Amino acid sequence: MAGFEQLKWSVAHDPCSARFRLPQGALPLGASVRIVLRVDENARQAVRKTSLLTGEYDGRAQRLVWREQSMDACGEGYSAVFEPAPNLHAAYYAFSIYTADDLLLHYVPRADGRATFGELVRPGADGEWTEDGWRPASVSDGADVSFGVPDALGGFQVTVFDPAFTTPDWFAGSVMYQVFPDRFARGRGGVREEGVRCHEALGRPVRLHGSWDDPVEWDDVETPDGTAAYDPVDFYGGTLEGIAEKLSYLASLGVETLYLNPVFEARSNHRYDTADYLAIDPLLGTAEDFERLVDAAREQGISIMLDAVLSHTGNDSRYFDAADVYDEPGAAQGPSSRFYSWYDFTPTESGVPYRCWWGHPTLPEVNEHDPSWQSFMLGGHGKQGVLPHWLTRGARGYRLDVADELPDDVLELIRTCVKRTDPEAVVLGEVWEDATTKTSYGSPRTYAFGRSLDCVMNYPMRNALLGFALGSVDALQLATFLKLQQANYPAAMHRCLMNLLSSHDVERVRSVLALGRSLKDEDRAGQLRLTSAITPDQDRKGARLQRLVAALLYAIPGVSCLYYGDESGLQGGGDPFCRQTMPWGDASRAGRSDCGEDLTRFYQDLGQVRKGSPVLRAGQTAYAAPASDVLCVLRWDDRNGEAVLAVANQDEADRPAVVDLAKLDVPLPCALSKTVMTEAVACPVLFDSEAKARPCAPTANLCDGIVHAQAPALSTVIFRIPAGGAQ
Repeated sequence: MAGFEQLKWSVAHDPCSARFRLPQGALPLGASVRIVLRVDENARQAVRKTSLLTGEYDGRAQRLVWREQSMDACGEGYSAVFEPAPNLHAAYYAFSIYTADDLLLHYVPRADGRATFGELVRPGADGEWTEDGWRPASVSDGADVSFGVPDALGGFQVTVFDPAFTTPDWFAGSVMYQVFPDRFARGRGGVREEGVRCHEALGRPVRLHGSWDDPVEWDDVETPDGTAAYDPVDFYGGTLEGIAEKLSYLASLGVETLYLNPVFEARSNHRYDTADYLAIDPLLGTAEDFERLVDAAREQGISIMLDAVLSHTGNDSRYFDAADVYDEPGAAQGPSSRFYSWYDFTPTESGVPYRCWWGHPTLPEVNEHDPSWQSFMLGGHGKQGVLPHWLTRGARGYRLDVADELPDDVLELIRTCVKRTDPEAVVLGEVWEDATTKTSYGSPRTYAFGRSLDCVMNYPMRNALLGFALGSVDALQLATFLKLQQANYPAAMHRCLMNLLSSHDVERVRSVLALGRSLKDEDRAGQLRLTSAITPDQDRKGARLQRLVAALLYAIPGVSCLYYGDESGLQGGGDPFCRQTMPWGDASRAGRSDCGEDLTRFYQDLGQVRKGSPVLRAGQTAYAAPASDVLCVLRWDDRNGEAVLAVANQDEADRPAVVDLAKLDVPLPCALSKTVMTEAVACPVLFDSEAKARPCAPTANLCDGIVHAQAPALSTVIFRIPAGGAQ
């Protein structure tokens, strides 16, 4: 035990420092990485041997296989060269240390997630070594990790990616706006009336709300088989023309990418049960309306991203046709249908006579390896295919619904098809976990390795930011999380991650922050009860925290996504309460109980700052946590010397923030890391989340490579460091 105490503070490795790992970040396929374990010189006599433990996934065994590799002595301590297996994957490593008195110790990532460097541990006392690597004793199964940092993996990570991987410049760092089409804006009246007639002609129920400000329907209704279930067929009549009428409003928010939830014909209001991939839902308009929207958006500098639901269709689609209403037979009519091979008619354990998505009979799953399905979706044999069809009509990319349900080889085919049609189009996947380590159906997925997706929805970022705002994640944990995302994702993907705070699938950010908790474990009645009881004081606190995390989100690399209505202070739990109509104007807001403090002007100012700042869009990044409740984000551009520092303070008291730029352990321009001046250089405020509430602006200055800044309570302030001002 003496050996452990002697070595505990004398051993170090930080995967985010070039001093310990080179090259930094994700590793191109075929490259190797030099790894250093520092052991202080005065403690080396206590070390008999050090080994590098490397973990590679074995597909046959479906587990990690760990190997021990000897390390050589070097100036810092010990080093080894790790050559990962020659395939696209995530590999892991840790260290074994055998002491002079034959004690076995491991050096592994910190269990508390408060630093990127690791910690020395004792097998048996501090945890155990498993086939998945190190498992800390503090990790418990089934723990609620809502708004917490992701679980630590069993080793330090090396992501191996395709060196040819690139992503579109126009998308990287842009401001995105997500719209649920039925609930954003109505436009002219004739469209929805015609849409109702079209759906009713196919036997579909349509309940059209008379008032735009009606509350959403949420209770179960009786189904034809006599059971009760939630049936999302209440519509408000939002249209593509209505969206087009609001494009100048979106431009005022700095929006450059408009992501639309599904717009293709479907039975439900969410349209994730596609009925016809080649038809715009008649309740929304026509294909010509879509092309007009694309053209009008382009004039405003906005690109359109569509939602592609490929893993399943609706059972009332023209491809399955359970109700036998289409002229051409669907798969439900038997093998004579040209769509029959798309589906699997093996009865399921639940009694449904075909394979369906998560057991829902209304959502029959397709066989994505079926040649007929692939030809229909991707093209071939002289046919254009669904995905190329909408790209040639102006879409700039797709968000792939439930990417987990699409096989990796099919994802590669999809991306190849999209890029062949438009090399600058974006392929974004719905992935809820870390895309570099995601495992589903027993195997690691290839989302982040450069061939199947450009980027993913960054739900882990949402959890970490909301955790910081609510106090369940401290600044050290958040900084570690952000550093590791930057280190583990290929740079091409990291700059395009869809960073969000709300979406159509999760609770509204305002309600989470106002209530101080997640609502995901509540039933619909419970969610409605809780959000309806939010007091004005709770909403004011929620609005302030929303400004804090929104400004922080816009200061971080990636695509900053604003979900429609968050700027209007909409409250709501999960589906369907996060899908209510957009309140337009004071009269609409006054008649509704789901609207809190309006932040539209705030998001307009923030969006224009983000859009107009090259360094916020594409600059390099470093993170620091000078206090447990203060996070600092430094962004800089080597080309023009521009730099900004975002300072976020989650505490209710003002804090000083002192950042020694030279200690960030990243390569900084000389103008930032050193000065020869004896007087401080003032750093003006670029953006302040609480600017309207302050009699005077916060201050910051730079002197001798050290920033001294104010961190006002419950706010994020972005300071501009003058170009060349530190020379």
